[in-house]
Amino acid sequence: MNPPCDLCGLDTGLKPFPLPTPAGEKLFCCEGCRGIYQMLHQIEEAPPPPAPESPPRSQP
Repeated sequence: MNPPCDLCGLDTGLKPFPLPTPAGEKLFCCEGCRGIYQMLHQIEEAPPPPAPESPPRSQP
């Protein structure tokens, strides 16, 4: 059996939704539980790295 969701207690399944926290990584069964936990505990997640800029298009 997989670890229980850190919010609702359901099985987290084969691909849990992780959330790094100051107290360690938490695992969730779905994006909803992850988001609610993050909101309730006011956990700021590091923003994703910026996407690489695409080269400018040449005008004909």
